[in-house]
Amino acid sequence: MATNLTVDKRNTDKRSSLTELRNKGHVPANLYGYGTESVALSVDEPEFIKAYREAGKNGVIKLKVDGKDYSVMVQEMQVHPLKNAVTHIDFIAIDLNKETEAEVPVVLTGDSLGVKEGGVLQRVLATVNVKALPSDFPEQLEASVEGLNIGDSLYVKDLPTGSKYEILHQEDDVVASVTPPKIQDDETDPDTEEADKVGDAPESSESVTQDSQEEGKKDE
Repeated sequence: MATNLTVDKRNTDKRSSLTELRNKGHVPANLYGYGTESVALSVDEPEFIKAYREAGKNGVIKLKVDGKDYSVMVQEMQVHPLKNAVTHIDFIAIDLNKETEAEVPVVLTGDSLGVKEGGVLQRVLATVNVKALPSDFPEQLEASVEGLNIGDSLYVKDLPTGSKYEILHQEDDVVASVTPPKIQDDETDPDTEEADKVGDAPESSESVTQDSQEEGKKDE
């Protein structure tokens, strides 16, 4: 069952309307896509967050606008980096009977053998593009990295598959890999390091003056 969310159309004539909107705890949004023209919306932030958590990242939300229902997905959500507040939302209206594409998060589980030996786990793909009916998108794709040694990689072909969705990446695309630890330079001998510092240091003004005086005496 789709999650319900009631929203209002918003006035785009006044530039000050966005500030007034946010001061009331609402978020500016846009609706576009299947069966509708672009519509500017005002969304109650707490209600949206509640609906978004219930539906999930790629879940279907039944959006009510002026008494009309739209089946939508959240195409994009902008969040303030400091305040952690939603600043803008893009809803895309969809046909529930037609496959569409969306990004699905990849969750890595377990502790890699290579990491335990000092290697570094490198993430290459945090999400993968998936094609499915709107109601069939997996919330996330989990894959274990426990068996990865240093130099090993996890590939798209290692991700869980299903009959109701298709991963739109090449099977040999790397999701994550374990790289060797960074090699530290050999420690420099303290005496050699001190000698290098002395050798590289610029001459003081006093030594330069003395050298100039000695050169002058030789010329007389």
